[in-house]
Amino acid sequence: MGGALPGRSPGVTPARSASREQTRARLLAVGRRVFARKGHAGTNLKDDVLVPARVSVGSFYHQFRDKTDLLLAILEDHSRTFLAMIQEAHQPRGEGDPGEIARHSFETVFRIAERNDDLFRIMVRERESEDPRVRAYLRDNHHRWIESLSEDYRRAGLGGPSGKDVLPLAAELITATALGTVLNYLDLPEAERARQRDSLIDGLVRFTIGGLLALTTQTPLPKGSRRSAPRKTTKE
Repeated sequence: MGGALPGRSPGVTPARSASREQTRARLLAVGRRVFARKGHAGTNLKDDVLVPARVSVGSFYHQFRDKTDLLLAILEDHSRTFLAMIQEAHQPRGEGDPGEIARHSFETVFRIAERNDDLFRIMVRERESEDPRVRAYLRDNHHRWIESLSEDYRRAGLGGPSGKDVLPLAAELITATALGTVLNYLDLPEAERARQRDSLIDGLVRFTIGGLLALTTQTPLPKGSRRSAPRKTTKE
């Protein structure tokens, strides 16, 4: 027998393993709060993270390489949770009515946002991060998100008869609209949120269903909205 337990390094006792997990949990919790408030560039690792978390420099570097590594761990952990919740929300219910699927999806997004205001702000703020690792992670995560949403729409039968696969474009437009709406919603006072929540979700559902229909059926653009040819300029 005598082998190391799965997931535990040889020679690491259960008590030490539990202590390391507690240390990691404190770092993630404090890091999440401070990155939301100050951003990655504005966060001082020692003063803003290690001191409040009561973690020594040596203990930190047993867990993470640097503050960027800490931020990426926070984002990765919660991105997986978010994606799993949205995929579950997109599962057909009843007769698989697209409107009901969209409503359940946006209700899930709002619920996630209300419970994770700080993480939403981190993801938006750090899209313009000075750190290339952070930018690359968020860019790749966005691509995975769009691919997943496109596949969800396809499984729901929203592809339409169009020969061109417009679902990635639909996912991009819907994601951008939903994110902007949610961020504005999070800036509202609590009482105002309660008054506007249902109407915002209803508007997003209508926008999504109408937009998907227009994109997937290649509905002709209204007169005057088509891209016009460049005007010719004449020399004097």
